[in-house]
Amino acid sequence: MFINSVNGLSQENPEQVELSKKELVTSDFTSPYSTDALYILSTGMLVSTILGNDDRNLDQQAKAQAEFDPPLKDFGYLGETLGWGYLNLLYVAGFAMHGYFKQNNLSKERAEIMFSSSTFTLLTTSILKVTVKRARPSFPSKEDSFPSGHASMSFNFASVVAAEHGTYWGIPAYALASFISYSRVNDGWHWVSDVLVGATIGASYGWGVHLNRRNYNQFIFSFIPSVSSKGLIANLSGTF
Repeated sequence: MFINSVNGLSQENPEQVELSKKELVTSDFTSPYSTDALYILSTGMLVSTILGNDDRNLDQQAKAQAEFDPPLKDFGYLGETLGWGYLNLLYVAGFAMHGYFKQNNLSKERAEIMFSSSTFTLLTTSILKVTVKRARPSFPSKEDSFPSGHASMSFNFASVVAAEHGTYWGIPAYALASFISYSRVNDGWHWVSDVLVGATIGASYGWGVHLNRRNYNQFIFSFIPSVSSKGLIANLSGTF
């Protein structure tokens, strides 16, 4: 594992340790595409396109949202509060402290997995927000609706929990993430597709970084555009 390899190399060649860290960061960043998490990413995006096709009549839907009686009533604020990444931070802090004081490498690894996946989830979500600039349903002056940061961070948390701790803890974690995500639609802060794409990003990085750090067999998938006399050609290749 990463921690063990770093400890073993640090006494011999510090430059090699730094190189290993850089390679690890890069592989974590590309993990939704370079591991089996690609299936989560592609399926999630497909489902988001089918079920979240709410961008054709946004004006009509915004008016309907204003008259919408939210099923969660005033309890949506719970999702608002929990979805700011506090769950991710608590996980990182808890396992990092346990790993440090108990000298438990597994706890340290789990803290690293949550920290890395959460960081890249937040980075990807933030870049899309400032790039797409989609207006929120009930708050049209705020153009940062797509994708939902609450959904991406909560599903990232749930995915790491499920991957690292199994179904027993994964099911309630996903249930909590679903509640947080639904609360954002309930309170008029997000469209359905915002939440679905956010959940897909978070789950892809949660499982992707887990698979990358646990040294599962990976595959390489590449998209190479080229130009010929007949026009643009897209070359797809994969190594499994």
